Amino acid sequence: MEQEELRLPLKQEVITRPAEGNIANGLVWGILISIPLWISVIGWIMGIWH
Repeated sequence: MEQEELRLPLKQEVITRPAEGNIANGLVWGILISIPLWISVIGWIMGIWH
């Protein structure tokens, strides 16, 4: 009985969650991950110029 009660809310969340939310989540995580990469690239370029 307890397992069924735990599974139902998870299925409802997956069904009711819109695809746009997942896309927005991916974009946010992608930007957060890429920020340190861009900082390192800019620092590397500045190091070459000086």
